[in-house]
Amino acid sequence: METNGRKKIWIFIAAAYGFTALMSVLMILGYRKGLDLSAFVNAQMMYPACGVILGKLIAGDRKERLPMAAYITFLVTAAVMICLSITSVFIQIPAINLGSAGKIDAWNLFSQLTVIGGSLIAYILFWTTDRERKISAGVERKNIAASVILIAVFIVLFFGRTLLSITIYDYLGNTNSGVTSLLSVLQSMQFWVNVVLLPINFVFTFIVFFGEEYGWRYYLQPVMQNRFGKRLGVFLLGLVWGLWHINIDFMYYTKDSGPQAFVSQIITCVSIAIFFGYAYMKTENIWVPVIMHYLNNQLATILAGGTVDALQNQSISWSQIPLHLASSIVIILFILAPAYNKQKKATVKVV
Repeated sequence: METNGRKKIWIFIAAAYGFTALMSVLMILGYRKGLDLSAFVNAQMMYPACGVILGKLIAGDRKERLPMAAYITFLVTAAVMICLSITSVFIQIPAINLGSAGKIDAWNLFSQLTVIGGSLIAYILFWTTDRERKISAGVERKNIAASVILIAVFIVLFFGRTLLSITIYDYLGNTNSGVTSLLSVLQSMQFWVNVVLLPINFVFTFIVFFGEEYGWRYYLQPVMQNRFGKRLGVFLLGLVWGLWHINIDFMYYTKDSGPQAFVSQIITCVSIAIFFGYAYMKTENIWVPVIMHYLNNQLATILAGGTVDALQNQSISWSQIPLHLASSIVIILFILAPAYNKQKKATVKVV
């Protein structure tokens, strides 16, 4: 790897992992105070792309034309979210009542409003920049037909995995409560209203999902696959992606079953990395995994109740881990897809 390539990887590691580690110290302080840590989670999703963007700006080709306005908007949005996260530990503000949606932590709301503003501006700037800059930044929309098909396949896999998990759990427990609850959610008017709003909400929240996928899929996947081969590279990417979530697993998703959440996260990240990686190789369109990541999180939230804190403070037992692994097989099997056979090296260039 040439000198600039080494600089880029170290800048990426410093942003994605170094800053996550530093902010985790403050997360621990907030955790011990019993604070809502959503602002930290929202900010953390931005770090991988910050590493890529800073790498391009610091160690990239000076002659390369980049979407600077969009990049600056992203970095400024991330900086504001980091400041909000830090401030939330030292200054407490009463929760804000959102009516039927329940109460929301004030700093979480401020963070979400920042996401909305940053997303809208960045989306417009990415969309309207010229083609040369889009290509240089890797944000060109291409292979649209294949992209739409693969996103549709992911939606089917998401519900298939969910139904399989619930069915196995009900079978082992000699009950039908899980399937009954899922059908009840799917038949509710609120579920379909939320589904209809998904494309609209994407424009106002995409920046955090772009924050992860621009780092993991656009940048790190080609690096890992060129170093270790397509299959092992994407598997290892899933592992390091799962490890990156460890602070969130222990202090956000759950407060009483951190080890179980962490193991479950590893399974999720490895399986998702396999399919997202497959989709990115097939389309070379970063917006595909960004949309998939968005749908995965939003649909999970909707099925969990749709409230602002639906995914927080879960309780996970060790008995659920084998079920989670079994239901993830429908996604993991994509590691056998021909796209992982064609070459040892990644086809998407390392940037």
